[in-house]
Amino acid sequence: MRRRLILGVLALLVVAVAVIVAIPLLTGAGPIPPATVDPARLDAGQRARLVERGRYIARAADCAACHVAEDGRAYAGGLPMETPVGTIYGTNITPSRDHGIGGWTSDDLYRALVYGILPDGGRLYPAMPYTSYHAMTRADVDALAAYLASLPAVEKPNRPPHLAFPFNIRPAIAFWNLIFRPEPGDLPPPAGSAAPAGDHARGRYLVEVLGHCGECHTPRNLAYAMEDDRHLQGEVIEGALAPDITPTGLSARGWTAEDLTGFLSTGLSPQGTMTFRMYPVLHHSTRYLTAEDVGAIAAYLTDGAPPPTRPEPVTTGNTRNAGHDIYLGFCAGCHGADGEGHPAASPPLATNTTAMLQDPRNLVKVIRDGIPARPLAGTGRMQEMPAFGDLLDDGEMAALVNYLRHRWGGQPGDVTAERVSEVGPR
Repeated sequence: MRRRLILGVLALLVVAVAVIVAIPLLTGAGPIPPATVDPARLDAGQRARLVERGRYIARAADCAACHVAEDGRAYAGGLPMETPVGTIYGTNITPSRDHGIGGWTSDDLYRALVYGILPDGGRLYPAMPYTSYHAMTRADVDALAAYLASLPAVEKPNRPPHLAFPFNIRPAIAFWNLIFRPEPGDLPPPAGSAAPAGDHARGRYLVEVLGHCGECHTPRNLAYAMEDDRHLQGEVIEGALAPDITPTGLSARGWTAEDLTGFLSTGLSPQGTMTFRMYPVLHHSTRYLTAEDVGAIAAYLTDGAPPPTRPEPVTTGNTRNAGHDIYLGFCAGCHGADGEGHPAASPPLATNTTAMLQDPRNLVKVIRDGIPARPLAGTGRMQEMPAFGDLLDDGEMAALVNYLRHRWGGQPGDVTAERVSEVGPR
């Protein structure tokens, strides 16, 4: 009897210890460093400088890209985001007390950004990139809080997400966090070979934390968690491929630090123009970054890369086929008979990386759906590329894609009509 009593007490102690250990983990409780500034104690000039710094942090963190409203109002929320587990809508983060974050403190914002925990204890879905923001500095969060508080409140209700089971159960996110959420301050291994210091450390912070590049460019597992061992090696998002942006992957497609700097600043490069989900990144974020920060990003992403290589174009004598004839009929007017392109309209196909990707989906989507005319940074403008989905059937599309891949991309011409039909809807 006594032995059973002792065993029972020991069992209760084990359970109690397990509960004590688990509660902080499951509640998301974690250290919150003290605020670096008290806006109430700042004079008007100091407050204005803090707000301006927060505006820059918001742009570097690309907040508007997800929290923009359907009518273009920044931070009012409503933008639908398609994920493998369902549709999530960007939320209202204006100072509205009923629909936004008007009642939040800077501690509340820090907890949401770093731990994915709302002031009421609710969980944010990991589509909100707290798995990257978890390493934000408290000073950056405080500046961001001051900026968001300075915005006009927009009384716009949030839309509930439409997610598959079990992701539609918010409390279950606590268990997801227990397994997959990084600890504050943890960062993936450096993209290149150098130890993080100086400009390299700044580039790493901008890429891995504020810019949260890995959220789109890192493959995810079945639980929607990023696969750390394939960091930045490319992932399909909303039907398009966010390509490999490791130093090796970029070099294989001919990218240099100079090319990346121009691309992030203007949306233009010898490798192409910003399309798909990268266009909002330019529009809301990278075009506003300082030259020093853009340079730090480019240097970090290309650090330790081998010399850039580009496929040698195949001579036309070896490529005359149905795809060649389709190209001359539909594409040569803008891209040139030999793919030479035209300034401010289309980059040369010999350097355009879309045809160099092993996965053909981006090439198919661009030809099928076209690209709308849109403003780029400064006075630049993306010329419209018409859609050919209604003019070419899947077989003709495959022939054209194979011609482009083989002649300029260094890829095999093995795309079938069936593969074309599998590419997601426009």
